[in-house]
Amino acid sequence: MFNQTVLVHGYWVEFLYLYRAKFAAVIVNGIGMSFFNNSIAN
Repeated sequence: MFNQTVLVHGYWVEFLYLYRAKFAAVIVNGIGMSFFNNSIAN
């Protein structure tokens, strides 16, 4: 029982970590792209 709980917890931590990393990459790309486009427009 204890082993299963640790496994589930580890899975959730990994899932949230990957999700956060993906989300951060999307935000950085969005900001970078809008900044890049604004530089070209000006």
